[in-house]
Amino acid sequence: MPRKGTIGVVFMLCSILPLGVFAAPPDANPRELLRAARQDAAALGLTESDLSDLVVTDQYVSKKTGLTHVYLQQRYRGIPVHNAILNLNIDRNGQVLHVGNRFVPGLEKAVQDSVRALEPAAAVDAAASSLGLTLAEPLRLESARSADEVQFGGAGIAGEPIAVKLVYLPLQAGGVRLAWMVSIHTLDGQHYWNTFVDAGSGAILFQEDMVLKDSLFGIRGSAAGPAPKAAPAVSASAALRSGNYRVYPVPVESPSHAGDPSLDLRSLIADPSDPVASPLGWHDNGTTAYTITRGNNVHAYTDVDANGVPDPGSDPDGGAGLVFDFPFDPAMEPATYRPAAVTNLFYWNNIIHDITYQYGFDEASGNFQVDNFGGGGLGGDDVRAEAQDGSGTNNANFLTPTDGNRPRMQMFRWTAPVLVTVNPPSAIAGDYEARSAAFGPALTAAGTTGDVVLGLDPADGAGPSTTDACSPLTNAAAVAGKIALVDRGSCNFTVKVKNAQNAGAIAVIVANNAPGGPINMGGADATIVIPSAMISLDSGNLFKANLPLNATLKKNGLDRDSDFDNGVIVHEYAHGISNRLTGGPSTLCLSGQEQMGEGWSDYYALMLTDTNTDNRGIGTYVIFEPTSGGGIRPFPYSTDFGVNPATYGLIANPAISIPHGVGFVWATMLWDMTRDLVERDGFDPDLYAGSGGNNLSLQLVTDGLKIQPCAPGFVDGRDAILAADAAFTGGANQCLIWDAFAARGLGFSADQGSSASRSDGTEAFDLPISCCTFSVLAGKVNALKTAGVLNNGQANSLLQKLANAESALNRGQAHTAINILNAFINEVNAMINSGKLTAAQGQDLLDCAQGLIARIQEDNP
Repeated sequence: MPRKGTIGVVFMLCSILPLGVFAAPPDANPRELLRAARQDAAALGLTESDLSDLVVTDQYVSKKTGLTHVYLQQRYRGIPVHNAILNLNIDRNGQVLHVGNRFVPGLEKAVQDSVRALEPAAAVDAAASSLGLTLAEPLRLESARSADEVQFGGAGIAGEPIAVKLVYLPLQAGGVRLAWMVSIHTLDGQHYWNTFVDAGSGAILFQEDMVLKDSLFGIRGSAAGPAPKAAPAVSASAALRSGNYRVYPVPVESPSHAGDPSLDLRSLIADPSDPVASPLGWHDNGTTAYTITRGNNVHAYTDVDANGVPDPGSDPDGGAGLVFDFPFDPAMEPATYRPAAVTNLFYWNNIIHDITYQYGFDEASGNFQVDNFGGGGLGGDDVRAEAQDGSGTNNANFLTPTDGNRPRMQMFRWTAPVLVTVNPPSAIAGDYEARSAAFGPALTAAGTTGDVVLGLDPADGAGPSTTDACSPLTNAAAVAGKIALVDRGSCNFTVKVKNAQNAGAIAVIVANNAPGGPINMGGADATIVIPSAMISLDSGNLFKANLPLNATLKKNGLDRDSDFDNGVIVHEYAHGISNRLTGGPSTLCLSGQEQMGEGWSDYYALMLTDTNTDNRGIGTYVIFEPTSGGGIRPFPYSTDFGVNPATYGLIANPAISIPHGVGFVWATMLWDMTRDLVERDGFDPDLYAGSGGNNLSLQLVTDGLKIQPCAPGFVDGRDAILAADAAFTGGANQCLIWDAFAARGLGFSADQGSSASRSDGTEAFDLPISCCTFSVLAGKVNALKTAGVLNNGQANSLLQKLANAESALNRGQAHTAINILNAFINEVNAMINSGKLTAAQGQDLLDCAQGLIARIQEDNP
């Protein structure tokens, strides 16, 4: 049935069409596909005019399913409509299994303005101004594919050429406008902004940051930078394939999961490259064979100075034998073991590449390789993996450009826990839990000590004094040379700390304004030069009640390196997987409040570090928790509803963050589905060629990404996985998949509304008729009894048969259970013939009973 979705920032229709729609040969050329699409425009709610100007952006075949994936771009007068992609998934027989539609219906009438009064250079000026960037040098045209698509030099605001492209932008409020899409990779490496500038008026229509930042709190991220430096190389004819790497090997998630984070429990792994995914090994890109941590799939190095290029010599050399065995002392700070960290990062990027290749993230679908060895897609896009990046802390991020352009992974240090110590002789002397900020200087073990003074500022710039420091402080004389105590409030953390700094404070303590513990303070401001930390609401109230006092803000232990948290590495890389596979590798269209990108990233992180255990936390190592900790998500990933009660309806809760909290709910559903498959089919630790339920789950989820539409919501994602199962197994797992999703509120009747909003969905826990259970069928009988349609005797007779059939099935007597259900069907037919049940009432029971029989036969061949 049709489900509503979104494209970019506008609501659209997503259709799931029956087999036979858009029938076309599997090897159909674009002209045949376009002709077939136009013939069935009405089935999608589109007019022939809406499909009059189309181009194929991507087309490839998935080896495992045999599906041909075709991605069509809607245009108007030759100009693309942003993220307006219609994807066809065609089986081996030429039948379209699934259609994802994000075309704008009634496009010609929806276009509000096609005036092009603004030239590309003026669009760059407008975009830069909206971002607070000032051009440091005149714009210089570097290249022009056409008058509608040009590139300028960085102009002192971007580390790479500024791309400007003319598009039609669908608006959330309705209508479509002609706009310049201006892409700016900021010099500080924190953002990759796509700014849409009205081509007529110059107004800013929409902005999006393509750098995905991956903690629960808003830590700084980064964007693509200049090309890496040249590296030592040997002749390509050497074909260096074998390497030895001392790492925490797959599936070990972190030093904690290896047994003891205070010990070096790494292993020396010999020749882990997969010959199918990496035919020349990990150090040869087809033209050059390297002896450093560089090859066809990834170039790993450090970028401590955060300038977007490798630190000199930071890509360690394994020598002619490719032996990457470097010391790691957990009792030392991360700066002392950088070669070991880079080696682990290099190993895991390659491992993820090789494993996901087995499930269909290959060259044709847009994976990350320099040389694609004739496998389709565009090469030249190996991952830039930056260890111990200096542009932030307590986070990691991943930038995914379109196929053929290099992605970038940045892994940061995670700062040690911090304390605020109230010094004697205060009555409340002692240590208080605190959380550090992502900006300003890091706290040291020696700490910053001073008298604590409450910072006062006008409410919203005027009126009575408040203590949230969202305006310049009014008691600067009292604060100067002291530690300012302020409250969490309505402005950014950077604003509070900067206002206190301007008043002369030497440090800042921020008291939480919500129950619970302190949180990490995100943000970025290079002008902040004093340290800061957050304490809990209770601690803040205690401090205020005991002023004056003297306190020390200090670090309590050693920092940790996310380059050794392999779950975090996989999470980052998986952003590239979900972005490249959704909508085709030439389009980046994961958008909307309900998009599940963070969920897919958690899912792959769980799967590649799975040891067949439930109750999993994400990022426990980097946040100094034991392996049993809850991690950085609202709850651990667990099939136990007592541990993880998340259902679809939870995403509408304002307390659930966007996108991480929303993604967490999606990953919970995928995790439940995986555990159900493992319970039935077993667990196979072989992630390359295994046959366990975990392997099947990886296949279905990866294929689902290819099948779903642009800007998917939860229902879109669920239906794509069901379609993937139909393609890969002939639908053998439909009811198991439905069971998992329905239990978490994404049942048959669930409605996602628009994926642009996380608050308009409706959860449901029902199953389709084809997946009826004994309890569902008994519920239908009881409903007819309650409504007075059936009397007690008639209802009890049917219910007894159901109980007997279920009992027989539980004893392993499937044939007996089916016979009893057939007796149930005969009795219902008799009630229909006698007029006791209407045809509709009876058919509902019959369909459910027949679906139950089919399910029993499927499970008991």
